[in-house]
Amino acid sequence: MLELHVWGPAFGLPSLDAHCLAAIAYLQQAVPRGKWQLIASCNPALSPTNELPALKNGDIWIGGFRNIFHYLAQCSAGEWVLDAGLPEQEGADCIAFSSFVEANGQPLIDLSLYVSTQNYTTTTRPLYSALLPLPLPYLTPPSIRATAKSRTAHLGLSALDIDSDDSSPPPSQSIIPESLRRPRNTVSSLLSASPEASAQIRLDALGTNFFEPLEKLRGRKQFFVSESQFSSLDCLVLGYLSLMLVPELPQPWLAQCMKKKFPSLCKWTEELRKTVYGPEVTIHDAFLTKLGDSELDLRLKRLRGRGHLPWKAPDNGGAIGVGSVFLSGVADGIPVVGQLRRNTRMRQHGGLTTEDGVESSSFQYLAVIASVVAGLGAVAGYMFHQGLISFGEREESKESVSDNGGLGAFGEAGAALGFYASQMDEQVRRQRVMEEMNETTHVPVVEVDVELEKQGP
Repeated sequence: MLELHVWGPAFGLPSLDAHCLAAIAYLQQAVPRGKWQLIASCNPALSPTNELPALKNGDIWIGGFRNIFHYLAQCSAGEWVLDAGLPEQEGADCIAFSSFVEANGQPLIDLSLYVSTQNYTTTTRPLYSALLPLPLPYLTPPSIRATAKSRTAHLGLSALDIDSDDSSPPPSQSIIPESLRRPRNTVSSLLSASPEASAQIRLDALGTNFFEPLEKLRGRKQFFVSESQFSSLDCLVLGYLSLMLVPELPQPWLAQCMKKKFPSLCKWTEELRKTVYGPEVTIHDAFLTKLGDSELDLRLKRLRGRGHLPWKAPDNGGAIGVGSVFLSGVADGIPVVGQLRRNTRMRQHGGLTTEDGVESSSFQYLAVIASVVAGLGAVAGYMFHQGLISFGEREESKESVSDNGGLGAFGEAGAALGFYASQMDEQVRRQRVMEEMNETTHVPVVEVDVELEKQGP
């Protein structure tokens, strides 16, 4: 039984990720019913590429939509291939436009759901909080948003990020006269301004450059490259267009552009998503939660009916499993440890095993030990660099600790800790002086302490 692991549902769609939606559409159309199950695992660490969707077949894991597409063709001996039988020109269009959709569609979704702070804080982040168990909502959504920002940096819209610009000095400290100051434009302010605003024009242009080639490719055909055959390109386009059109957002500039200029694409998306994905999906449908035995049986019968997706309740491993995912995310963020873990995942899922499995197991144990040691070393190095720990005698004064980017960087709490640390260092220094003088002159410790108090540090 094949298992397709995806990000959980959102906006009535079976997933909040375009590639996951594309993979769901592909398996729904290509793989016979009863041969696969859909699991809202929301855990990219399951995949050897650390991304969802991920397909599991026994002990084999395949990560990414394209890899899943090719694996299904191999494991089914060419039987589960939607593009089989396409003419040469249509097959070439399918490949070329698939690359176009991924390269140009993903930045639009990034801008709409993640870069826009208003959309992210009011809609996207709460969705992840509902899908992920604690404490993962504090780690996963910010990481995904940071990746989305890096993917859209080449568009030249970084200045339009609606995050507040904390680097600007307050007005009272600015050297620019008040009469010449201009407020910093943000995405929220520009999108709420007139349609002639430069940000609105730029964002509409990006949307038009994506939708227009797709509309020309499809023309009057039922599908994008064929009149009668549903292809892998249709799966990919359906995933992206659904996530652009369906969500109701505070700043719906992408959906508005699509509805205003490309109504035929809107109609195609609405009709096909209902046919492929079935009725709207809720979190309870995907996770099969908050149900008694009788209600669960009824819901399973309804979900397994004709046209519905084959949901299976995920197993997150309980508290230990959630903690493991959280620590894995933290470890992946450490440069050296993260790269080691990525290499380990690729080796584990790449079939590098021996007949008796000894070499593979040994490598895994060594990788785990190395990750722990490297992680502890990285944390210790960071703490030492920040002045949180010291090795040997410290010669710096209290002022240098707060000024060199150490504990003083933590604000009032850091200042208090820095003062306490300096007092402890001074006490240790005085204790050593007392011991040395006692060994050489045999002066009573009490008298030395009094003398030092008179002299001062």
